[in-house]
Amino acid sequence: MTTQNWPDPKRPGVPMFPERDGWHLLRVFGGTTIEWWSADKQAFDNHYDPDYAIYECACLAPKQINEMLAAERERIKSMVRRACDLGNIITPRQRDMIIAGVDSETAIRNLGDAP
Repeated sequence: MTTQNWPDPKRPGVPMFPERDGWHLLRVFGGTTIEWWSADKQAFDNHYDPDYAIYECACLAPKQINEMLAAERERIKSMVRRACDLGNIITPRQRDMIIAGVDSETAIRNLGDAP
């Protein structure tokens, strides 16, 4: 096996979002398992050897995914604002249009699937 399959190859055995408690999908000895990561302990409950475990993904709830997307949209909005304030690269009206576009995309996604 290799440690290159972990999110950060320099930190084998450490999953995505190590600062949060949560479930993660691992492949161990040919089987698939869902394991709990403890942020306080910085370890999986079963303490798998990273040389024998293949990290697949974090198991996120829809609410967690929505929170991450909302945080990313806010980050983009603040980047646009800072760019405008620093160098007047775009006009305030153009800035507002970009921010409105990000908000519109959010509103469209919140509508759900088409009937």
